[in-house]
Amino acid sequence: MSKLQTNTIQHTANGAAVFTLPQTDGSAGQVLRTDGSGNLSWVDDQKGKILQVVSVSDSVRESTGSITLTNASTYYDTPFTVTITPSASSSKILLMGHVMGEATINDYLILWSIKRAISGGATTNIQAPTVGNRPPCISVIPQGIYISEQTSTPATITFAGLLDSPNTTSAVTYTFQVRAPQNSSVGFYYNRSVGDSNAADNERGLSWITAQEISG
Repeated sequence: MSKLQTNTIQHTANGAAVFTLPQTDGSAGQVLRTDGSGNLSWVDDQKGKILQVVSVSDSVRESTGSITLTNASTYYDTPFTVTITPSASSSKILLMGHVMGEATINDYLILWSIKRAISGGATTNIQAPTVGNRPPCISVIPQGIYISEQTSTPATITFAGLLDSPNTTSAVTYTFQVRAPQNSSVGFYYNRSVGDSNAADNERGLSWITAQEISG
């Protein structure tokens, strides 16, 4: 039986890299990894593992304020935004978050979406496709309580398992956005109720967005 013995391999194309093979076999399930200079080594397969987790700071998640949704056709940024830099273009980004707040109209009239901005690249919205005049979104805010009063009845938006494939190793910023497609000049108050007097029926809350890089 013939046997091929070599320390390096090179592609037949002119100028192609030369790869140096490891001297020993790896363990079961390991894969070959290059250091970018042609040196190959055995490493554990990281596919499906959490590589990093980033979230908003305490000061951001505790912040209170309001956003005026001036134009019915526009999504507006909230302060709840997170930036993550994938270590590989094959990585997936798992998003989760929670927003507490109240609008000056009924909760179910407020839509939400996630804006994805790639540094040096495109800015897009993660949401349903546009179909005719139907406003695209991820979801509406669940109606917490249905009464005509909109000053002390905040609602929450909680999401988990939103998986994105940015296909980049550049920094990616995800921003929670809100919109009122049937109304103009609507106020959205975050981490508080619209009314904010020192009373037990005007709650304060926390809001955040978290991103995890999952090895692809």
